[in-house]
Amino acid sequence: MKTEFEKGLEYALYLLSLQMRTVKGLEEKLIGKEYSSETVERVLQQLKEVKYLDDANYAMYYIRSRRLRYGDYRIKMELGRKGVSRADIDKAYDLMVEEEETLESPYEIVAEVLEKKIANTNIDWDRLKSDYKYKYGMYQKFASFLAGRGFSHDIIKTTLSKRLVDEFVDEE
Repeated sequence: MKTEFEKGLEYALYLLSLQMRTVKGLEEKLIGKEYSSETVERVLQQLKEVKYLDDANYAMYYIRSRRLRYGDYRIKMELGRKGVSRADIDKAYDLMVEEEETLESPYEIVAEVLEKKIANTNIDWDRLKSDYKYKYGMYQKFASFLAGRGFSHDIIKTTLSKRLVDEFVDEE
């Protein structure tokens, strides 16, 4: 007959086989299955020792998978909600730089996201050149969308200005 620790470890390995998890996420799952706090602690410690559970590694893969759609601010907030420490988040960014990944600049990412949004938005370009309220409304719409994606104000402002300079400047 298996001990509670063996059952907890088996369950944890099963969960990890389905998807990567943070320490906090796995801990919540084990507690939800009503394993004792001692068992949960032992299972987590065992998995950390064999590197099956590593929040910095989790953060690195999470950043890679979401970086082309969301800004660093939003990604960091989401990782924080998942229980990843600020130190592990910073370590993940450092590891990505050490591996000499060619990370796109935030400006390039925002430009790509903005282009997709513009392509899927019904814009009256003629009205845009003559109606200031309409221009301002569209600018705000795009700025709000990008801010919701977690991009910084400076990056949004610069990118919108570059991309929409022709459309937002009167030709008088």
